[in-house]
Amino acid sequence: MPVTLLPPGLWEVDAERSTVGFEVRHLKIARVRGRFHVVSAQIKCDSEGAASISARVSVASIDTGDPKRDERICAADFFDVEHHPTLSFGGLVAPAQEGRPLKAEGTMTMRGVSQPLELEAEPWLEGEDGEVWVRASGSISRRDFGLEWDSAFAAGGLVIDDHVALRLKICLVPDTNPA
Repeated sequence: MPVTLLPPGLWEVDAERSTVGFEVRHLKIARVRGRFHVVSAQIKCDSEGAASISARVSVASIDTGDPKRDERICAADFFDVEHHPTLSFGGLVAPAQEGRPLKAEGTMTMRGVSQPLELEAEPWLEGEDGEVWVRASGSISRRDFGLEWDSAFAAGGLVIDDHVALRLKICLVPDTNPA
C-alpha cells in the first residue's frame, strides 16, 4: 500500500510550531545549530497522494543563539540578506511503497543560485485539531550556493565545513483560506 505525505487538500505551515533548522561543523570539533523563525509554505496533495510544495524562508530570521554571529552570517560576503532576503524551495513528493521513505525532490534557491535538493520526509504525528507533523532531512553543499566565505585554521581544515545538514519539523494545518 502506498504511503503518502498528507491527506488530499491544500495545507500550510504553522510557522509558530515548526522548525526549519540546520547544523554545520565549526572548527572541526563543534557543531553550530540554528533555525529560521520566519517560514511560509503551501503543500497541495492530490487524491493519488502526490504533493507539490512551495516554501519560503526569511534569511534575516536566522537564529544560531549568537546575535553577533547571526549578524555576520547575514552580511554581504555570506548570505547577503540585503540582495537575497529569502531562501525558497519548490518540489514534488510522490507516494512511496510501504517501508520506504518519502522523497521531496525539487529546487532550492539561495543567494540567487538554484540547485537540486532532495529531502527524506515522513509523517510523524497527527494532532487532535487536524494538524499533521512531518519530519524531513537532507543536506547541501554551501559552496554550491555561492557561500564561499572561509578561512583555514593553523591545524589545517576549514573554519566552517562545506556540508550543511538540514533538519525540519513541520506542523501542517489545512489551509482555510485557499486562493
